[in-house]
Amino acid sequence: MQILYGHQAIDSPLGPIVMTIGTYDGLHLGHQAIVERIVDRARKTGSRSLVYSFFPPPWRVLGRGQNPYLILTLQDKIDLMHDMGVDYLLTEEFTPELQSISHHDFTRDVLQGRLDPREIHVGYDFHFGRDRGGDWQFLREYFHETETQIRPHGAVRVDDSIVGCTLIRQHICNGDLDSAAQLLGRYHFVRGAVVRGRGRGRTIGFPTANIDPKTELIPPAGVYAVCLQVGNSQDLLPGVANLGFRPTFAEKKFAIEVHLFDWSGDLYGERVRVHFVGRVRDEMRFDGPEELVQQIHRDIAQVRSSLPFPPPPQSRVTWDPKPDKVAGQS
Repeated sequence: MQILYGHQAIDSPLGPIVMTIGTYDGLHLGHQAIVERIVDRARKTGSRSLVYSFFPPPWRVLGRGQNPYLILTLQDKIDLMHDMGVDYLLTEEFTPELQSISHHDFTRDVLQGRLDPREIHVGYDFHFGRDRGGDWQFLREYFHETETQIRPHGAVRVDDSIVGCTLIRQHICNGDLDSAAQLLGRYHFVRGAVVRGRGRGRTIGFPTANIDPKTELIPPAGVYAVCLQVGNSQDLLPGVANLGFRPTFAEKKFAIEVHLFDWSGDLYGERVRVHFVGRVRDEMRFDGPEELVQQIHRDIAQVRSSLPFPPPPQSRVTWDPKPDKVAGQS
């Protein structure tokens, strides 16, 4: 996959492309349906697939009173797009200058002028341009005398709930990782680097990897069943993680500590992903290290009993009709 930073980096035709455009934070099941579709259509039409995405997302720059945590880092988005078989990822820094461009000018100068795609696939709620003035209907009207086809997609639902980032964030913030995984199609993960801690885990018999997170959206304090993925390895190392302030030791800084099962080695400085499989319990304060050790033994036994970890839970997935079908267009 080739990464393009900003539309101005495209100074020559990319050839025939099938594309989608959107923020794509989370890359949840609804996003995946569109991305998989453009990859499939590109292969069938002898084209290349392109995802045009924004980072940071428009709502963070516009500051409309809400500033939720991002589910994915930019590197996460790059990695997941690569795994899905996307040919080009065009990542655009969303700036006030870009926001000030009208939907008509953006379509003329960027979508048509720089990209000139064969097909543009967008979500049912897609809007773009100054004051969110453009949508799939505008694109269809603009391109109606060209060979570019506009393909809007209906919402994806899991158990009758529309899959969306707001609901996913709520589930993760509530520690409901099963519900989040059903909408994401994978376990939520936190990206970070292993840093040196105080070494307390090793002194009580449970050495831990201390994670400095780059991910913004972190589950609440508590104990979790996790898998650790190191660097570019596809291996998933099972373990148990404690998230919180370690009240037994009166710590004040939030920490992510992962104890791996049946593993030894030096992870300092390694880039890792912590995949959250399930919540075990809330964070607790103990009268001393002895009680803490006893509880850690119980936590580990509980998590070990569920090995090997199951795949993310599956639910009934349905697709709403495509918006153009509802509107009577083709």
